[in-house]
Amino acid sequence: MSIAVRVLNGGKHVESVFEDDDELSLFRFVADAPEASVRWGISEFRDTLFNYKQALQLLREMDEFPEGQLTPVLRKLRESAEWVYKRSGYLLFLGD
Repeated sequence: MSIAVRVLNGGKHVESVFEDDDELSLFRFVADAPEASVRWGISEFRDTLFNYKQALQLLREMDEFPEGQLTPVLRKLRESAEWVYKRSGYLLFLGD
């Protein structure tokens, strides 16, 4: 089980793609999300599309996440969410 992410521009063209790491840190970040968080809406098993407003909320949640628990793939997700927010793009999560 893993999750991949596509970063899409406003026209929904792929800007970048990355996948979960061997430790499944992105999968766990999503699976362990509290119900009140925006990341709780990401399906580990289906595709989920976030717009720039949801990306902003994801950024806010990630800013509260302990720095020591941010793996390289989670840092990439944060960087991608910031890119999406600033450019009115999309994050497409591809569930396993």
